Amino acid sequence: MLIYLLRHGVAEDASPGVADHERALTDDGWKRLERSAPVWRRLVDPPGVILVSPLRRAQETAHVFAEAVQFRGERRTDKALVPDAPPSLAMSLLEIEALSQTKSVALVGHEPHLGYLLGALLTGHPRHPIPLKKGMLVSVETETSASLVASLRFALSSKLAGELA
Repeated sequence: MLIYLLRHGVAEDASPGVADHERALTDDGWKRLERSAPVWRRLVDPPGVILVSPLRRAQETAHVFAEAVQFRGERRTDKALVPDAPPSLAMSLLEIEALSQTKSVALVGHEPHLGYLLGALLTGHPRHPIPLKKGMLVSVETETSASLVASLRFALSSKLAGELA
């Protein structure tokens, strides 16, 4: 199974007047993601499903990603992808998709959660995070349908994607 991990783009700073779940992408965050879109289109076949954190900045990032890769499938919001959720919950979501024989899945979320998830996928150990920068897209591929141990296909920052576009 192909797994895409995408960290949300640059978002508003935390402030007393804005709840964390309502923090939106900044203008710069939108621009960086939109500059990444042509490269995403070339690298990513539309996944079977997109799983997204309920936080606004992740929802907005997922929208740009879905448009970029011409996704027309099921997009599900799941609390297992919020920043402080145990990565084991996201692993459970991936196991369900693997058992359903989903060929590819994209997860859009936050740090440190995605870093721990990426570390677990690549090393098999849940305590070895590999942090993602804001707007970074990482692709891994599982070795067999019976295992979620994966190999890295690519890791692409939004800055590099913008330069490649």
